[in-house]
Amino acid sequence: MIGLLGCGGEAPPSAPAAAIYVEAQQVDEGAPAVVHAPAGSTVEANDGLVATAASEDTWELRGDPGSYIVSVTAPGREPVRVFVDIGVDGPDAGELADLLSVPPEPDPTWPIWVASAAALATIVAISYAAWQRYKPAPPPPIPDPPHVVALREWDRLRARTDLAPEELARQMSEIFRTWVGAAHGFPATRRTTREIVDNLAGMLTAAELDATRRLLMATDLVKFAERQEHADLFARLDDDFRGLVRPVRSAGRA
Repeated sequence: MIGLLGCGGEAPPSAPAAAIYVEAQQVDEGAPAVVHAPAGSTVEANDGLVATAASEDTWELRGDPGSYIVSVTAPGREPVRVFVDIGVDGPDAGELADLLSVPPEPDPTWPIWVASAAALATIVAISYAAWQRYKPAPPPPIPDPPHVVALREWDRLRARTDLAPEELARQMSEIFRTWVGAAHGFPATRRTTREIVDNLAGMLTAAELDATRRLLMATDLVKFAERQEHADLFARLDDDFRGLVRPVRSAGRA
């Protein structure tokens, strides 16, 4: 049994942060009662009870069967009286019967830290989700200029070996028409060869207009050429394309 008796008959004080307490309220005969108190405390037992320091903050109390009052003085604090029962039941009458039990050792603080960490993690997660939702969208990437796109597609097409000559020529013409539309503001993919050449007449030299006609009519040129002439024809179309496809500052006529 454990109790506190306030000095001078006053009401017992609440336990300090570094509590003074006995591990068990009652122990069997021959077993020690263990008192916990801050380091540097003094433990004074009454007659028939021996207090032995077990560590810097624990003392073992041994004695004959009976109920004992022990005075414990922590540094800088008023003495506190606790009592233990060794080999007997606690008193049910008299001064000791009304003593308050010393509070047990304070509960561990780790559950509070765990709960606080979980709450903080939740706040961080919610804040990050809100930031992700409402943060300004990054500006769209600057598109590649038309001549860069056209040359990239042309090189990709020229690297293929699975297309028949007529299909290869047709796709070459489509890439060239797409570039004309993007570079000159003219819907070349929906216009005839003559309309495209007429539209570009004021911007290109006579040699460039001839190269333009060959690229626009590549399918017909390949279709009517002899097979042995295809390699030379595609090489000529490649030269035409690379000579015409270049940066253009202003759009042509609609």
